Amino acid sequence: MITYSAWSQQTIFDVPSADVAAKHEWFYQHQTVARAWNPDRRWIQTNAAGWGIGHSLELDATWFNLELNSPGSVGSVGFKWSPRLNAEHASVPLRFVAGDLVQARGPSPRFGNWAYAMISAELPTTHTHLTGGVHTGTSILFGTKTVGVLVGIEYHLTDRWMLQADSFSGRHDLAYLIPGVVYRATPHWMVSLGYQIPNRHSAGFGAMVFELTRFP
Repeated sequence: MITYSAWSQQTIFDVPSADVAAKHEWFYQHQTVARAWNPDRRWIQTNAAGWGIGHSLELDATWFNLELNSPGSVGSVGFKWSPRLNAEHASVPLRFVAGDLVQARGPSPRFGNWAYAMISAELPTTHTHLTGGVHTGTSILFGTKTVGVLVGIEYHLTDRWMLQADSFSGRHDLAYLIPGVVYRATPHWMVSLGYQIPNRHSAGFGAMVFELTRFP
């Protein structure tokens, strides 16, 4: 049997999860956003890796928005910290989740930043994770300077299947609701599939979201 606590992912879809890599362990997550139909036919990918250094802290490197014939990709490095706020066996385990990514874009680099702070709770019986908080980011990643709310939910159906969804508030380049499903194929590989729904149809676009996660 695969236990719920063994699931681990860098993000829910776009919103950071409460998971961090254990000390001296790593994981990798690939995301493809694909729209195969017109208008706004697109193919964008993001690749992220994390390395645990202990004390609920991991170091992260992420390459956002790799797209054919587009100069908009963003390299970033930073951290995620997810310490417990109450006892390990509390009826509703709570975590504080905070992180920061310093970003660079272009051959003559422009620099930016994305920072977030959230609370994550695991509900008893269903082991549903609810995550929510605030973030601030610059135009390098979001297209405009932004401050807003981010939320996520992860609901376990079985030991292998999970429903999840996340959302950013606002009218920036990541302002989407993304619901979807996750399948844990093996003890080390997980596949996620969702659909992004823009907050503003005049600025965003609907697309399929695919993720592949590798962890210890």
